[in-house]
Amino acid sequence: MLEVVVINNEIPESEKTNESPDKKQNKNHETRFRQSIGMSIGKLINRFCVFLKSFLLDEDNSARRDLHEAFNHINTRKVLWGFVGLAGTLYMLSGVYTVQPGEIAVVRTLGKISNAAVVEGLHYRLPWPMGKEDVVNITEVRRETIGLEREEPDHPDHPDGPGKIQVLSGDTNIVDYVVVVQYKVKDPVTYLFNTNIAQYQLVRDSIRASVTKLSASIPVDDILVAKRQAMLEALKSDMQGLLETYKSGIQVVSVNFQKAYPPDDVADAFQDVQSAKEDKEKAINQALGYQNSVLPEARGQASRIKAEADAYAQAVVDSARGSASSFEGLLAQYRKDNRIYGEDVTRFRLYLETMERIMKRVKTYVVEKGGKADLRMLDAGSAIQASPPAGGLR
Repeated sequence: MLEVVVINNEIPESEKTNESPDKKQNKNHETRFRQSIGMSIGKLINRFCVFLKSFLLDEDNSARRDLHEAFNHINTRKVLWGFVGLAGTLYMLSGVYTVQPGEIAVVRTLGKISNAAVVEGLHYRLPWPMGKEDVVNITEVRRETIGLEREEPDHPDHPDGPGKIQVLSGDTNIVDYVVVVQYKVKDPVTYLFNTNIAQYQLVRDSIRASVTKLSASIPVDDILVAKRQAMLEALKSDMQGLLETYKSGIQVVSVNFQKAYPPDDVADAFQDVQSAKEDKEKAINQALGYQNSVLPEARGQASRIKAEADAYAQAVVDSARGSASSFEGLLAQYRKDNRIYGEDVTRFRLYLETMERIMKRVKTYVVEKGGKADLRMLDAGSAIQASPPAGGLR
């Protein structure tokens, strides 16, 4: 009879000296549980060994005799060939596979690609290990988030998680990124067989390289505020170029900054700087608004003054032209009369001007013709009126 030896897995006391009482009690329970399981398994094995020994060695065993009588009339060879045929049929049917809508299958026969673009539907290839199909969804948009600090891995075979992206900007400032990349498979063959690392890891490495490269040439203010959209477009283009260089078969759909921010140690100072810049922009906008409200009014006033000046100038010009026309008319009239043309006109004009100047300062007394006046009274400023003669005044 076979015997089962149960191994005692209890931890020696020498290894428990530094453990707490709760841990010791828990380990004692675990040890007793393992011992009970081991003993139960040992009993089952012992019973099976007893049955097997009695079945094989005891010729008078009724169970053995009953089995022999039950299967004695069956043709063992036919049954064997039936099982072989069934196994062969199942083996050949294992080559049947389906491709769902939006998927492409790449079939390999004896390790070589025999069909690189199997479309949706029910298909057949040689059973394993002679044939194998790899199905890739080319319409699914995959997503990778890079830059988060997570304790748990983002993929089962990538224990480090998505990691953190921290790079230097063009003006030597530190910038932390959280980048979200969406991509899909463009070429199933290159996607499956041209790289020896996981595709998601290739995407992450590409985005890290592109972010580091572009950030080194752009100031931090442009990264965080001014040229953020332009950087995203450049980042997508640069990343796509890297993936095509690697012949990855991946097409980048979109790249977006979920976060782009300075480190925590300088975040407050950076926020103060941004607030000051916002205040500056606000003041500039207010000044521009005031300018836009004042300039139209000033332009209107200037236009009005200019129009008034133009009207006054036109009036002066018209008046001067009128005076000139009048003078020209008089001149023409003077030239027609030869008696007053020449020196007589000038002499007469000088006489009139002289008389005008003299008469302004001379007191004039008018007396009747043939009348009499007392000169003493005239000197005293009195006007003497004589009786008018028949000839009137002179």
